[in-house]
This record gives sequence, structure tokens and C-alpha cells, in this order.
Amino acid sequence: MKNLKFFRIIVSSIISVSLIIVFTDFYKVASSWFINLSHFLQFIPSFLSFTTVISAAGTGFIFIILLTFLYGRTYCSFICPLGFFQDIFIRLGGILFRKKGFSYSKPGYMLFYSILAVMAISFIISGTTLLLWLDPFSIFGRFLTHTASLPLMKLNNELAGLLIKKDIFFIHSFEKNISSIAAAFSLSIFGLIMILSMFRGRYYCNRFCPVGGFLSLISRISLFRLSIDENSCIHCGKCEKICKSECIDHKTNYIDSGRCIACFNCLNQCPNGSISFTGFSPAPVKKKTPGSGEITRMSFLAGIILFPSLLQSKENNKTVLYYQEPLKQKQYKRKSFSSPPGSVSIDLLNSRCTACSLCISVCPTKVLQPSVMQYGLIGIMQPFMDFNSGFCNYDCTLCGEICPTGAIRLKDLDEKKQIRTGKSVFVIENCITYTSGTDCGACSEHCPTKAVHMVPFKNGLVIPEINSEICTGCGACEYACPVRPLRAIYVEGLKKHDSAKLPQVKKKEKIIEADFPF
Repeated sequence: MKNLKFFRIIVSSIISVSLIIVFTDFYKVASSWFINLSHFLQFIPSFLSFTTVISAAGTGFIFIILLTFLYGRTYCSFICPLGFFQDIFIRLGGILFRKKGFSYSKPGYMLFYSILAVMAISFIISGTTLLLWLDPFSIFGRFLTHTASLPLMKLNNELAGLLIKKDIFFIHSFEKNISSIAAAFSLSIFGLIMILSMFRGRYYCNRFCPVGGFLSLISRISLFRLSIDENSCIHCGKCEKICKSECIDHKTNYIDSGRCIACFNCLNQCPNGSISFTGFSPAPVKKKTPGSGEITRMSFLAGIILFPSLLQSKENNKTVLYYQEPLKQKQYKRKSFSSPPGSVSIDLLNSRCTACSLCISVCPTKVLQPSVMQYGLIGIMQPFMDFNSGFCNYDCTLCGEICPTGAIRLKDLDEKKQIRTGKSVFVIENCITYTSGTDCGACSEHCPTKAVHMVPFKNGLVIPEINSEICTGCGACEYACPVRPLRAIYVEGLKKHDSAKLPQVKKKEKIIEADFPF
């Protein structure tokens, strides 16, 4: 039975490393089955995926519920990647601060289950608006995508530079658009949880985590659970000191099954073998004492922490090809930003996306960026199409393939090519052909459907014209436009996607040349 801790470490390490590979796969070598398997057992993504499209691929949360009913909150210690990192910081805190160990603490179930209730009601009313703040998988994914991946990418680029000098080209460098707001938001929440774990162990898991709160209810009736044999226990207190959930009271031989995350550290620590993991026996009941914190009623209380500064994303222009005086430009303001193709509508995306940032991490053109105020407060950190950073690849469906919640639905390539997420708007007063008599046409050259095409203007010049019927709103025209600070062409996002007509492909007539007379 003492091997359970070793087994837990191996399983949690494999799952967490697999997810790290998925989020930091710069070269996109991970196969689709590996990606799907990696987040199959992540509770909230699996649940949201199942409610979108009922399929076997989204049944991971059912398996977790059954696993919890049998063995308690094994998800929290075996499967959750955020829990894996907390365990690392708990160990680090013990080394740095020479902690003597933990001690039993009063349960905070009033806060714990109130947050769970608020999350459940919020999801029913407005989708994932609040859920994305506390979902452990999303917190973990955002940290990897917007913070941890940056030094890894820099290391890759340094190594690529060294190898190129030796004419070795099997790796290459990457560029990443850094959002300081996204990095600060991700690091602040992740960092707070890790710092808290160094002093209080799995405090987040037993106070704030909505997944932990739901599984806690089931673990109270789990068939197998940890228990202390009163006859053989010598009350040395070692089990209590090693319990990172602060749920063991060695004085009364009580283990709070609602908070126990089944890490099995106490099994290895008990010198007398008095702790066992057995089934079909009720857990010892701890007598209630005044102020013990036991739940008497459910109330609704939600704490939203670390709200970042809400700023618009800023464009990172390394080179500006053509700068106009702002006062001379025609001013305009985008009314709506574009959501990824497959998200159907902004409202649907806001209601289902947990802002895990998987789609942002795999986007090859980096057009998907974390929103700040593009969707308002309800969509913070969810993906939007930032045409300052890139454009939506006409032949790409990666975001739909990797989305674990169904917020971005997978479409076949032919169907995706007709999804219109926005419409291009041409502002002739800002075009350099109009203002300076300069030949350009960059927007037309980059348009994959030729919705932006050139028509005669004056003095032998041509100027863009837009065929809205075949425009998909991919943003290639806006991304390519050299005019700054306001571009001469931009995409107005559609709140609800519709279909664009396919461009007509003109068949070239074959010219049959006469045979050479000789």
C-alpha cells in the first residue's frame, strides 16, 4: 500500500509533462491523438466538450466522477496539472523556509461550496464568464502559453542561432507577440496559488477550486478512503504534519474525506502502519465543536481576486512602412472584434470558453491573442483575432482541432473556408494610392479569396475594391496594409458568424500551338 504514493507521482508526472508538451509544442510535432488524450481527463474542458457535442471524446469527466466515487479525490493528486505544480512548490517551501510541517485546520466549507454554487449558477446564466478565473486547467494553460513558454522559446532561438553558424538547420527560431497584460494576468493568479501552497499546502484546492468543490461532495461518500486505526495509533502526529490538505487531526484520529486529495503521503509517513486505504467502512466522525466551521446552510459568496488593469492590446510595430499624420487620417473605430472561426458567435464563445489558451498556443500565424477588453469583462483572456499580430490562415483548422471545451467547433476545411467572421472595410481617405499617388495593392495580394481586388483609379494607378460576398474576414488585408497609425483597410468583426460565397475560379483556356512546320 505504501507504493500508492510512488504510483501517484509517476502518473501525475506523465500527465503534467504531456500537457506541458502540448502547450509548448513550437514545432507542432504532437499528433492529434496525443493532444486529445492529454486533456481527455481534465474535468471542466471534458464537461464543456460533452455538453457541446455528445461523444466518447468528451466523457472524461464521467470517468473522473466514477473514479472519485470509488477512491476519493484522486483527480486532484493524480491528474490535475495545477496540483502537480503545487506539490513542487509545497516541497520547495519546506526546503526554503524549513517548515516543520502542516497542522489540522478548520474546514472552510462555507466559502468552498458557496464558490461552487456561484460558479454553477453563473455557468447556467452566462456560461464560463466566472469559471475561467478559477478553473485549474485554464490557470495552468494560460501560465504556460503567456509566461513559461517565453524563456523556452528564447532558449530555442539561442540554440538555433548557434547551430546555424555550424550549418545545422534542423531547428529554427520563432517570433512571439508578447502581451504584457496576458502575462501579468496569468502569472499573478498562478504565482499567488504557488506562493500560497508553499505556506498552506493545497489551500486553493480546498477553498477556491470549483472542480475540487464538486469532487469534494462526491468523495464524502467514496467507497475507498483513508482511515486511522485507533487501536494501533500512537498519536505521534507525523501524519498530520505531512498532510498538505490540513485535513488530519491525529488527536482524534480524524481524516476529513471531503478535503483529502488522496496523495497517500500519510501512508508512507506512519511509523506504525495505523493508516490504511480501505473500502466499505465509514470514516470516523469528528465531534462538532463551537466554531468548527461545519456547514449549516449554503450561501452565495464569490471572491474575485487579482483583477488586472484593463487596457486595450497595443500593436507591436517593429517596422512601419508608411506613416501618416494622425490629424490627416480619417478616424474610425472598430465596433466589434472577430472571434475564431468555429466559435459560431461571440456570445457562444464567451459562454463556453475557459480561456485555457490552447488555441492561442497552436495558432501558426499568431492571429489569436488573449482579449483584454475586446469582448468586455465577460470575455477576459478569451481568444480574439488580432490582425495587428497576424491573419487567419485560409487552410488552417488547428484551433478547432485542439479546443477541449467545444467553444471553437471543429469544421472540415471546405466548411471553414466559407465561415465569415467579419467583413473588410476600405477607408479610401487613408490609402496611400489616394493620398500620395503611390502604387501599393498589398491588401489585394494577400487576400486568399480575392475579395479585395484592384480596380482602375487615376493616372494609371489601381485602388482596392471589396467584394463583400466572398470576404471571410480573415484579416490578411488588414495585416498587410502598410499604413499607420490607422490602416486603410480593416476588418469589422461579426458578433454572429455567417457564410461567405466561394470565389469563382476562372478556368484558363488551353492554347494549342500549331506544330512546327519543319
